[in-house]
Amino acid sequence: MTAPFVFDAHGDSLQRVLVDGADLGRFPRGQADLPRWKRGGFGAQVFAVWVDTLYLPDHAVRRALQQFDAMYSLLERYPKKIALARTASQIRSVARSGRLAALISIEGGDAIQKDLGILRMYHRLGATSMTLTHSRTTDWCDSATDAPRWGGLNDFGREVVAEMNRLRMVVDVSHISDQAVRAALETGKQPVIASHSSCRALCSHPRNLPDELLLAIARSGGVIGINFYSEFLDQAYHEEMKARHKDLLVGLNTPPKLPPEELDRAAANRLRTFFGEKLPRPPFERILQHIDHAVHVAGVDHVGIGADLDSADIPLPEGFDDVGDYPKLARALSQRGYSDRDVRKIMGANFLRVFEEVIGE
Repeated sequence: MTAPFVFDAHGDSLQRVLVDGADLGRFPRGQADLPRWKRGGFGAQVFAVWVDTLYLPDHAVRRALQQFDAMYSLLERYPKKIALARTASQIRSVARSGRLAALISIEGGDAIQKDLGILRMYHRLGATSMTLTHSRTTDWCDSATDAPRWGGLNDFGREVVAEMNRLRMVVDVSHISDQAVRAALETGKQPVIASHSSCRALCSHPRNLPDELLLAIARSGGVIGINFYSEFLDQAYHEEMKARHKDLLVGLNTPPKLPPEELDRAAANRLRTFFGEKLPRPPFERILQHIDHAVHVAGVDHVGIGADLDSADIPLPEGFDDVGDYPKLARALSQRGYSDRDVRKIMGANFLRVFEEVIGE
């Protein structure tokens, strides 16, 4: 089998730059760096600009711009290894040159501070997609892990989706409530993605998607990117995390009142400690089971990878440790009976197709 073009729709390495001072040219303590992206066969990586709820409501833009700065600093430091891509043709040309094509996503609509002008500025800086919310319900979109307020999206939320369509930004429905997914699909005119979600039929975490929405995203022409975080893959792991009060539902929704100079330190400490308590790793098979299920429900043209690596030492299944392990996943899919063509779709071609349709050639 020819090595597939890997397109991972969600990675949090910019957090490692801010929190750990990581040099992504080589950072063996994390789960991703340029040598391992190369070893993993990557053509494209989406870099998330994520704003911790600590920064809300007034400091979200500052935190987002810190991450844009980290992204551009990486691009400037290693121009022979990585380059920004804003169109599908740029993704292909960068990958053909042997470099990693970097895309930027805003993870959580909190970062626009309820201002479409800020959304447009992020787009001008290179953002090609946005997750509508993160762990908390915003002033316009319900989160999967917070109390609903809007029955999905309110009028401003629908304006955001419409403006993203106009800008040709990919609408990302990971993290948002089931009703918000439905509202985004009803409002939007373009395919949507769930960049880093898994299957609720196999693991009941509310961040995962029910079969009904897997199918609805597929009918929009979109793609579901399977998340490799153990709590989204394995039911027993999820239940144990809840029992230990370490579940992702806990502690992220109510930002404390801190002076601006303390926010960065508090955010760094929270990220470093959140995954500090490790449980036994579920088997590698869990990744394959979620891919199988999503393919069965949505079809092989609508399943991809959004592993969610590197926000911290995020717990992963046995046998998968970092972005260098993607060839292992491709081989496992082949051994499972997927054709070479279908392996290429899951590993990257499906996401490339959707980004080509939405952001343009």
